[in-house]
Amino acid sequence: MEHSMGHYKLMFARKFRELESFHSELSNYSLIDASATLRYLLLDSAPLIDVLNKEKQLPITYRVNNDPWHDRPDDLLPVLEWKEINPSLSLNPAELKKDAFLKFKCFYFLQQPYTVQDILKFYAYVRGGIHLDKGEEKFQPLRDAFQTFKLNGLSSLDHSMRGILQVVLTTLRQYKEALLS
Repeated sequence: MEHSMGHYKLMFARKFRELESFHSELSNYSLIDASATLRYLLLDSAPLIDVLNKEKQLPITYRVNNDPWHDRPDDLLPVLEWKEINPSLSLNPAELKKDAFLKFKCFYFLQQPYTVQDILKFYAYVRGGIHLDKGEEKFQPLRDAFQTFKLNGLSSLDHSMRGILQVVLTTLRQYKEALLS
């Protein structure tokens, strides 16, 4: 069944309000809820933003903190490296198209890089945004990282997810009117 563009615009307006609500709440549960909305907007087989932008062809970009990762001596390999993705304090912000944004490295655990897409999928499929943890082996390192590192009562992954939510919300605010016109 084919939906009208009005249907997709209404869905987008609702999803946008959901993101604003999740962002203002600042809890682990709001981040889990946000993962389902973000997946719907960015990762589904027909992501809602892509559906709305198909005819308009807006040059939608996601502004991220592109400051370099810290150099470290080889004998000092940290268990976890985390970088704030939100560009507000960045000296070197970058504008990325959606695919580059989803592949953007925002977290290292045991020298393994994790991308925006990895974090979104972890919250959607492990933390419970879409499904409860099905025990998939590929998510075990992120489960370990989530349990191991806390900052101000939130996991380091929560801080990464919050930054991702902020970046997407900032981007959608910028393009909202054009996407809904």
